[in-house]
Parts: sequence; C-alpha cells; structure tokens
Amino acid sequence: MKATQDPIARRRIALLGLILLGLLFGSLALSRRPEAALPLLVGMGTLPAGWALLKLTGMLPGNDRPKQRLHLYDSLLGGGLVVTGALAAVAAAALGVIPEDWADRFGMLASALVLIVIGNGLPKKPEPGCTGSRTQAIQRLLGWTFVITGLIAFTIWLTLPLAVAEVTGLAVYGAAVLFAIAAIVRIRRRADSG
Repeated sequence: MKATQDPIARRRIALLGLILLGLLFGSLALSRRPEAALPLLVGMGTLPAGWALLKLTGMLPGNDRPKQRLHLYDSLLGGGLVVTGALAAVAAAALGVIPEDWADRFGMLASALVLIVIGNGLPKKPEPGCTGSRTQAIQRLLGWTFVITGLIAFTIWLTLPLAVAEVTGLAVYGAAVLFAIAAIVRIRRRADSG
C-alpha cells in the first residue's frame, strides 16, 4: 500500500509536520516571549518523546492492531494541534500580528474545545468491565456536562474581556464539577435503591 493511502503513514507525516511547525513557531516566539514559548516547546517535545517511549517499551500497538494504532496517532495529532496552535498564537502575539491577550485566550479556547470533543465521545465509549444502566447514565451525564461546559467556556473566552473571562471561566468549571458530583451521587443512590 502506498504511503499516501496508508492512514497510519499519513498520520505519521502529519504529526511530523505539526512538530516541525511547532518548533518553527516556538523559535519565533522564544526570542521575544521566552516565558510563554519555553513551556510550550517542552510540551511539543513530549509528543516525540511519548511516541519513542511507547516504541521502546513495546507498548506501541503493532500492525496487527491497526484500530488501536490509529487511535494513538489521532491522540498524538490532537495534542500536537493544541500545542502547535498555542505556539502559533504566542509567535503571532510576539510579532505583533495579533493582540497580546489572544495568545492567552488561545489556550483557554483550546481547552474548551477539548472538553467538547471528549464529552462528545464519552457516551459512545463503553469502558471495559463497566456495564449496566448506571454506568451508561453516568457516562451520558459526564458527556453532556463536558459538552455544555465546553460550549459555555468557549463563548466566555471568545467574547468577554480577559480579566472577566478568567473569573467567569473558573466559576463555570467549578459549577460544572459540583453539578457532576451531585448528579453522580444521585444516580448512584437511585441505582442502589432500585
């Protein structure tokens, strides 16, 4: 199979491209905003380091498990997109292309998007050894909580002034955690009594 048709080969190429772009953006930002660029560059270094660690320990799924291998590469690509995007935002702010606060906003916008993606996948992914209506109810609850929290947080970080968004965003995350805990306790009690 040609490399352009092999989904794993395409993901490897995309991951390498993201790492190289991240290093380029990080180099641009490092000279002007080292305090912001350095942690992100270290984060970018975790992608190849994580892949190498999986390879060296033999935990990287082999060609006999393509679905697991694709899932791993998709996860690495997702992390690469977030870190490369953050480095691009820091570099753009350092070069004066975008306002300074947008470099800070990017990280929060990205975390809200990650919540939405994870929340969307939670109800669809049965955990091994966890079956039953209670487990499904908790997964659905957490999925909806993540998605709604992510949408609200994304809107907050996109529209409000940075100082207000920081306080409001933290309050939304805190309220979501308290809501989820209370709802899980209620689901468990209902299942235990029924």
